[in-house]
Amino acid sequence: MTDFAYIAEKPSLGEKVAMALGRINGVTPQKNSGYYVVGKDVVTWVAGHFFEQWMPQEYDPSQAIWRVDNFPFWPDKWKLKPRQPKKGDRDPDFVPRQTAVIKSVIKSAKNLVNVGDPGREGQLLIDEFLEEVGYDPFAKNVWRVWTDDLSDGPLEAAIKTRFPNAKKKNLYEAAVMRSRADWVHGLNLTGLYSALARNAGANLTISVGRVQSPVLKLVVDRDREIENFKPVKHYLPNVLFAHANGKFKADWIIPDDAPGMNANKQLVDKAVADAVIAKVSGKTGKVESYAVSKKNKAPPLPYSLATLTKKCASALGLTADDTLKVAQSLYDAKLTTYPRTESEYLRADQFLEAPMIMSGLAGVKEMSALVRGANLKIKTKVWDDSKSAEHSGIIPAKEFSASGLSKVSPIERAVFDLIAKQYIANFYPDQTWDSLTATIGVEGEKFKATGRQVTSQGWRVVFGAVDDDEDDKDKETEQNVPKMAKGDPVKAESGDITFKQTTPPARFNDGTLVEAMTKIWLYVTEPEVKKRLNESGGLGTAATRGSMIKTLLARGFLKRPGDAKKGKVSNKDAVALISTETGRSLVDVLPPQITSPGMTALWEGQLSKIADGQYAPELFYEALLKTVTKYCERAKETPLRIAGATIEPLPGDGDKCPNCGKGTMRTRKISKGDNKGKRFLSCDAYNKDDPNTCKHAVFPDSGPKKDVKPAEGHGRTCPKCGKGQLITRKGKTGAIFLGCNNWVKDNKALSCDYVEFPEEKIAALPGDGEKCEKCGVGRMRTRKFFKGDQKGERYLSCDGYNKDDPSSCRNAIFPDRKQAPAGKSGSGKGGASNPSGKRKSSR
Repeated sequence: MTDFAYIAEKPSLGEKVAMALGRINGVTPQKNSGYYVVGKDVVTWVAGHFFEQWMPQEYDPSQAIWRVDNFPFWPDKWKLKPRQPKKGDRDPDFVPRQTAVIKSVIKSAKNLVNVGDPGREGQLLIDEFLEEVGYDPFAKNVWRVWTDDLSDGPLEAAIKTRFPNAKKKNLYEAAVMRSRADWVHGLNLTGLYSALARNAGANLTISVGRVQSPVLKLVVDRDREIENFKPVKHYLPNVLFAHANGKFKADWIIPDDAPGMNANKQLVDKAVADAVIAKVSGKTGKVESYAVSKKNKAPPLPYSLATLTKKCASALGLTADDTLKVAQSLYDAKLTTYPRTESEYLRADQFLEAPMIMSGLAGVKEMSALVRGANLKIKTKVWDDSKSAEHSGIIPAKEFSASGLSKVSPIERAVFDLIAKQYIANFYPDQTWDSLTATIGVEGEKFKATGRQVTSQGWRVVFGAVDDDEDDKDKETEQNVPKMAKGDPVKAESGDITFKQTTPPARFNDGTLVEAMTKIWLYVTEPEVKKRLNESGGLGTAATRGSMIKTLLARGFLKRPGDAKKGKVSNKDAVALISTETGRSLVDVLPPQITSPGMTALWEGQLSKIADGQYAPELFYEALLKTVTKYCERAKETPLRIAGATIEPLPGDGDKCPNCGKGTMRTRKISKGDNKGKRFLSCDAYNKDDPNTCKHAVFPDSGPKKDVKPAEGHGRTCPKCGKGQLITRKGKTGAIFLGCNNWVKDNKALSCDYVEFPEEKIAALPGDGEKCEKCGVGRMRTRKFFKGDQKGERYLSCDGYNKDDPSSCRNAIFPDRKQAPAGKSGSGKGGASNPSGKRKSSR
């Protein structure tokens, strides 16, 4: 009998738990297939969610087709299913195989232990697995290990201080509600808007999501701001002043009531600037104020995944997805810490690991000098337990080794260097400088001079003393303003005018968009929403933001610059993100409540209360269903048009399908081939993944094939059904005919079979028009062969012939021959007219 069966969130975590248990119990872990035996304990693992939500069509087969009437929809009883393998999975049988291992291992265990990551999803991962295999995750014999620090000491301490898993039941409930809320909101609105779009002729998937839609709107709004931006030219006079201790430049302090100003307090009249320069040039003024202040800048914080993504996008041209893959690879190689972190801070106990980490970094040639210059007694503000609750910032791992680093790829090495230098910088002093400011008065005008004198580069030497403060808007100029005193005389030796022009904001790239997601509160105005979004950490999670961008690109809502794949753009431009026409149209048609991050703010506030036991999950779910129902009702009442994708409806759009009698005929457009761009009608009950669904389609816009000229009457309304159009066709024999495009091959009873064969102008043979000598009823008409050895040859046949009626007259005369061709006698095959209007050929 096993004492404790530990279930870890991933194999690597399972291994670490097994090793920690081995040290605690003084035994050597024995590795088996899918688990470790550690004395009387066992350690096994999952790898992500082993179970996933049922899809709508699994609850109700009619949901397999997106139709407007299907929405809203949610199940009466929620169900999970084993995770299905995805394309490209290296081991598609892993989930069922490992599930069997875990079930076997925990069957004989007295106690079970949830070792999921410390957070909402980590709690759900293990708890839902236990539920699905028949165990109560909150029974008295189920425990929880809670730690984000997998180094030896903290992990061993967490194992020793495990607590009842029932204490995290509220957190589990919050995770379940989040999962179901995303399902109900995302799948209902995606399905409904896609159905509405297709009814309007736009053959595309309109994916809608709590996070995805607001993120798309961020990019659309930014792109439109850039495109509508009108640059403003403005001017700033500056003067070179001479003081006894040296010369310096100062800018004119523009009075609020100065002439030539625009609404943004910018000087747009150059003549005013010229007049100021002329007014003070050569004149003597006085120093009205002079100040020197000591300033300093602390080292940068370690990277979170968001800040690392931003840096990798600008410095290395990596996408968000690429950055996460590299960071995960470095983590798996035990070179850096856990990458999917929102925090830039470190725990206080990690400060004790610094000597070991720095010792490892000293073995890297390019970093040895930086390590030698570090002072491990310096303790910056980065060591803060209150800001690293679940996961701390990304830093070199305690297990780091130079030999391990030597095995990584160049891009992995480049990312590691960014992470390592950011960590090393925290053992260097602040950068310090003297900030110098002076105000000069001359001829009634005031000028301001700023400057800085660096007293110590401090931590900047780690980065080569490069000053790249992108966000430092109030930074002083680098000039050395001489020491002065109030009242000192200064002379305006010469003047100049700085020409300035306002610039639009930069387009988003992976890094800046991820940053915008994490700081989404900066893009909203409502105080309460700002507060909630700030508290919840923005939109998405560290693990999902990169994949969100990937989805928006795959859907065709965003795109990269055209030359990105050709290597013709810079790193920064290669990861730029631009909204497409489709993406913009989607933002325009969705209600503002759906494209606003306010929904996430509301959800997160409520989910946090559920996790704290302050709000009932049932109330959250009930409100969710009411809201989604309201969104669906409003969507159905609003016309939907997607620019560049919506198609003008054809006559018959909205009619019941004549083939199945259940679906509705909708206008579509041919996307490729000779008829690309032409419209047609097809049944909306069709599902490409189900061969049994209705495939009926008619092609009113389709013309004849390339080698067939439109016959007289082409495009005319069908005289039989009054709905279809007569389209020129070519029969199997080569005969040209007009057929109603409302014909259905597989259901003739419900479709129109009207055809007519326009008389081709064939030179009449002698006897044309005479009464048939065989039947005495019909008349002889000149016909022509359309294929075979006799192609083009004329003959006479009785117009009373009907190939489907064996009793009809088959009289045929071949004036140029002594007898009819073998097998053709009296058949009339290849003839022209068919006055009956009945369809005689099949398509």
